[in-house]
Amino acid sequence: MNREQRRLAAKLAKNPPKPQRSRKLFSIAPLHMMNDCRTYAEGELTLDHIKIRTCFARLRDGSGNDDDFNRVAVAINLAKVRALEIDEILADSIEVAQDAMMRCKARFYSHGRFGFDGPGLQAVLNALDANEEIVQNSSPRQMEKALHVVRDVLASAHRKGPRMSEIIM
Repeated sequence: MNREQRRLAAKLAKNPPKPQRSRKLFSIAPLHMMNDCRTYAEGELTLDHIKIRTCFARLRDGSGNDDDFNRVAVAINLAKVRALEIDEILADSIEVAQDAMMRCKARFYSHGRFGFDGPGLQAVLNALDANEEIVQNSSPRQMEKALHVVRDVLASAHRKGPRMSEIIM
């Protein structure tokens, strides 16, 4: 190392260079926003709908468990939150399905098996049809907001007492 290089090294050791700010060429925030505002693609939700329908079928024939009940209940609750933003009549019909799910849960507590009465069966079927349409025509961001609302309601009910959250769910 010659004298000039040693002097430069000593100078840099005393006063290190300021890091240069890298300049962003573009931000991907608009891309995230566009992705959040799009509707779902045609087959993007098929597997989720099949899982929900399969859980409902198990509840209907009495072989369902708590996980099946919770999956169907959350789907109906999500549809209810979005329906409140869309149409009051739709929200009222989904509320009938929520009542049917509560009767189904009560039947589980009394008999040990899930099951529906006739009107409840039809109400839940209609609510699941509405859920599929609502989710298909909603954006991921809208569904995420609806999920946060459902979680907040369940969390507040659970704080009031575990039995209350079972009633709501």
